[in-house]
Amino acid sequence: MSTPDADVIVIGAGAAGLTAARDLRRAGWNVLCLEARDRIGGRILTIHDPLTAVPVELGAEFVHGRPSQIWDIVGEARLAVRETSGRMVSATDSGGDMDRVLEDVKQRGGEEPDESFLSFAEGGNYAPVDLLAASAYVEGFNAARKERIGVASLGQDERAADSIDGECGFHIAAGYDALALALDCGSVRLNSIVEAVEWRRGSASVKVRSALDDHRETLRAERVVITVPLGVLQAGAIRFDPEPAHILEAAKALEFGQAVRVTLRFDRAFWEGTERFAGASFIFSEEPVFPTWWTTRPVVAPVITGWSAGPKADALLGKSKTEVIAAALGSLGRIVGRPPARLENAWFHDWHADPFARGAYSYVPAGALPARRRLAEPVEDTLYFAGEATDLLGYGGTVHGAVASGNRAAGQILGK
Repeated sequence: MSTPDADVIVIGAGAAGLTAARDLRRAGWNVLCLEARDRIGGRILTIHDPLTAVPVELGAEFVHGRPSQIWDIVGEARLAVRETSGRMVSATDSGGDMDRVLEDVKQRGGEEPDESFLSFAEGGNYAPVDLLAASAYVEGFNAARKERIGVASLGQDERAADSIDGECGFHIAAGYDALALALDCGSVRLNSIVEAVEWRRGSASVKVRSALDDHRETLRAERVVITVPLGVLQAGAIRFDPEPAHILEAAKALEFGQAVRVTLRFDRAFWEGTERFAGASFIFSEEPVFPTWWTTRPVVAPVITGWSAGPKADALLGKSKTEVIAAALGSLGRIVGRPPARLENAWFHDWHADPFARGAYSYVPAGALPARRRLAEPVEDTLYFAGEATDLLGYGGTVHGAVASGNRAAGQILGK
C-alpha cells in the first residue's frame, strides 16, 4: 500500500466516531474522520431558533442519569446542565402500574434462556392494566416491539440505568450539539460519503464520494473504525471487500427501531390553562400516535414535543412533514381536551427516510444479546465497529452508549 493518508480512518462523526477520533488523536495518532452529512453530531441534531426559549432537539435530547461518559465531557467543556422538573401526568384513568413488571424484568440475570417481553409478561401474574402500561413503556422508550425485544437485554439495561440514576433526566442548556462540538478534535471531513472499504490485515482503502460534486477518491489507512448506525450497516450502504461475515451476521441479528418526534411552538402554553396538565413535564396517554409529550420545564415556554415510537410510529412512516404535524396537533388537542393555541413553528426530521440513519436506534431481540459482543470485536486488528448498537454496558440506544463504544474502539486500537 502507498503512504497512508492517516493511521486510522473513522467513518461517521456522531458521538461514537467523534469520541474514538478524539481518544486516538490525544494518544498521538494521525486520525481522519469522514462524515457524510454537512454537519457533525449524527443523530444529535439541534436547532437554534432565536424566537424559541430553548434549543430545539430533533434527535437525542435527554442525558439519562449521570453516566460518566457524558458528565466527564460536560465538566471538561464547562457546559451548563439543567435537570428536568415538573409533574408526570397521565391523561388516562386506567391506573396501570408498570413498576412490578419492570422490577421483575430487572431481576432477569443471564442471557439464556431468553424470551420476548411479550412472552415474559404473558407468563406472569400481572393485571391487564399493568401489562398495558409496561408494554407501552417498553415499546415507547426502546422504539421496539414487545413481541420482539428480549428481556435479557431489557434487564441489563434497567440494571445499568439504576447504576447511573437513570430515572433522572437532564438537558444540556446550550443544546446537545454543544457536546458534539466539545468532542470535535478538528479531524472531521464533512460531505464525505463512504461507499466501500477494501482491506487486508494491516491496511485498508476507503472509497469516498463527495456529497457536493460526486468527486470520488480513495483514502488509505492502517485501521478503520466504522461507527455508522445499525440501520445503515444492515442496508449494506457500505461495501466491504472482503466481507467480515461474522460482523454482518451479528448486525442482522439486532434490530433498528423507528421513532417519530415533532416539536411545536405556540403563541401560548395552552395546556397550562387546565388544572390537570398545569406544571407538567411529561404527559402520557393512550393516543394511537404521539401518545407521549414533554414540555421544556424547568424553563417555562410555549414549546412541547410529541413522541411516537415502536408500533405507534408505523402509521407515520413515509408521511410528509405537514401530515406528521397535523397528526401531532390532533393528538395533543384530544389529550388536553381543547383545540391547540396558534401554532407559530414546528420542527420535524424524518430519521426513517434519512439515508445516513434509516431509523432511530437499536434494540436486542430475544436471544440476540451475544450479537452485540460479536459486533464489537475487532476484525484482524484492522476493522473496528462502534456506535450505540455495539455498546456492552447496557447503554444501547443512548448517547452515553455511543460515547462508551467510541472509548472502547479507541482502546482496542491502543491496546488498552
